[in-house]
Amino acid sequence: MAEEMSAERYFLKYAYPCSLVLVDMGEITDKKRKELEKKLLNNEPIDRTELEEIFTAAFRRLKEIAKEMKKDYWDLEVIKEYFFGEKHNDFIDKQDGMYAEFSPTIRGLCKVHKAEVVEKREDILTVKYGSIARNVFATLVPNVKVGDKVTVHWAFAIEKVD
Repeated sequence: MAEEMSAERYFLKYAYPCSLVLVDMGEITDKKRKELEKKLLNNEPIDRTELEEIFTAAFRRLKEIAKEMKKDYWDLEVIKEYFFGEKHNDFIDKQDGMYAEFSPTIRGLCKVHKAEVVEKREDILTVKYGSIARNVFATLVPNVKVGDKVTVHWAFAIEKVD
């Protein structure tokens, strides 16, 4: 995790893939999803209140983790623990909230995985973790190369990691 960034940007980088699911569920409009994407990709300011209103379940979970860590839920360490640690995946395994309604396959896609890039074709990466190989978008990590390790959430490589 070489790149240090604001808590808002770090949160959105990991939460953005969920915005596609929220559109499908009718929770937000595609216009709102595209606004989030533009802010993320163009490094524009991101409003905390707006993020909390869109990703309510994630912030309920972040507040639990923050309480355990005795920190503010907007603390970057709390957000990293949620997404990069195992907390996010634990909530999915416990079928917390809407995860109970998802199939095991969808729950697997919702998890954050550490993967190795095994192929790169333009904006599509083939990544492998465990026995699974799948294609994801390189939109958020355009400079990764074969052999790099990345985190993967839904259909996106999120960040390069060691």
